[in-house]
Amino acid sequence: MSQTIIEVQNLYFSYEDHLILENINLKVEKGDFLALIGPNGGGKTTLARCILGFLTPTKGKIFLWGEEIRNFKNWHKIGYVPQRAGDLIDSLTPLSVKEFLLLPFKWYKVSLKPSLLDKLTEKFGMKNLLNKKIGELSYGQLQRSYIVRALILDPEILILDEPSVGLDFFTQEVFYETLGEFHKRGLTIILITHETWLLTKWVNKVACINQKLYFHGDHESFCIMAKKLEFFPEHHKIEHTHW
Repeated sequence: MSQTIIEVQNLYFSYEDHLILENINLKVEKGDFLALIGPNGGGKTTLARCILGFLTPTKGKIFLWGEEIRNFKNWHKIGYVPQRAGDLIDSLTPLSVKEFLLLPFKWYKVSLKPSLLDKLTEKFGMKNLLNKKIGELSYGQLQRSYIVRALILDPEILILDEPSVGLDFFTQEVFYETLGEFHKRGLTIILITHETWLLTKWVNKVACINQKLYFHGDHESFCIMAKKLEFFPEHHKIEHTHW
């Protein structure tokens, strides 16, 4: 029997008088690898930030592991890599890379798994950077730091917003292979992406959002339904290049 980790019910979100999300109903089950796709400005990042508690919906409810979000406390169970994470660090930030990576363990008061830290810093080429100031890293190195920081928590669900922007091709390959390894071990993943080649290689579920939720289901069904979508239907190709 599947376990619902995230449930979004009748969610609306507006900035002032501008409606961003309208009547979103979505469930994420344990073990899903969900690609959240749709046009720029369609509300994908806004939905993720509502699920993370950064934004409060205008209307509707969100449940995490069956608990209403306003009562939820176990945030260490969720890893997050924000959109263009490399832009969020000031060059004057005094933290070392290692101190930056370990911040969530101080916030949540949970124990570090040293073996996981070693494995991930090695895999992402960060081991020789641990004593460097985080503000001195290149954009791609900063992006890798956010990815490692999210994964070393060994979360139960990982939410990623265009995580491979700024990464070279080799690092992207390592990153998605690592995601695949974690997913096989039971990690639930929500990936906001425009890299539609991932839809066939890694993900098993697709949610398509453009203010409203136009589709939520498995990838094969998405291919069948894509021509009926109300945005960018002319760009959908059955050979899985999507848009």
